[in-house]
Amino acid sequence: MASPVFCRVTCMVVNKCCSGKEIALLFLGDESTTHEETAMGPGCANCPVLKTSLFRNLSPDQIQGLGCVFRPARFRRNQILFFEGGIAQHLFALHAGLVKMVKTLDNGRERITGVLFPGELFGLESLTDISYPLTAVALRDCEICAAPRDEFAAYLRSNPEVAIGMVRFLVGELERVRTAVTDMSFKDARMKVATFLLSLIGGDAPNGNDTVSLTLPLSRLEISEVLELSPETISRTLSSFRREQLVVARGRHLVIHNRPGLETVAHR
Repeated sequence: MASPVFCRVTCMVVNKCCSGKEIALLFLGDESTTHEETAMGPGCANCPVLKTSLFRNLSPDQIQGLGCVFRPARFRRNQILFFEGGIAQHLFALHAGLVKMVKTLDNGRERITGVLFPGELFGLESLTDISYPLTAVALRDCEICAAPRDEFAAYLRSNPEVAIGMVRFLVGELERVRTAVTDMSFKDARMKVATFLLSLIGGDAPNGNDTVSLTLPLSRLEISEVLELSPETISRTLSSFRREQLVVARGRHLVIHNRPGLETVAHR
């Protein structure tokens, strides 16, 4: 999402222009995270973030302006993007990879609150809050764009229609959270596990009865935290799906053999 124009003007803060590859420091709260910063490439034109309801109707000039705000970077698996309680200075757009959000409980234990997929914005609390309420960790090698909150806020002020779109987007996020809470309250274990597995399938995955192979981004213990189920229930449910020839799971490798059947379970 970053443009070459931005790189020529702004990357002096990391000592040289980022034509090609560049090692930089992105300061996130009280910590700094080393990441590899790159110039805009072919993948930016197909960025899933630009296809979301918030950005898909932008004009070329607005997209160019957005590219002057977001800095592209690559983060390695298990790298922390920001810490709970850290100063909220950036918001983020996930281009590729997976990110988990983690909350530290009063007893010191950590609880996974959700998994983010390509096309999602996160760290939006930086627009209104002083600190991040959660910790963000890369589950896989990720391509992520980060925008300083002040620069993004200035972009919104200069693009009122985008600001209105942001309001609509946030309302939609609230509805999504309400739906997720309802799902957790009323869906049984089979429905929760089926819904989670389907959420891991990308939009470009084949439909119908074609098999889909994927690698689970979380352990069964971590999945149980997200779904508020016991690890034993996760294992029993996957075993049940295997007997019904819906899926086959070996360790973290999963093959979905009957996607329509899994969708029926998720919405039953």
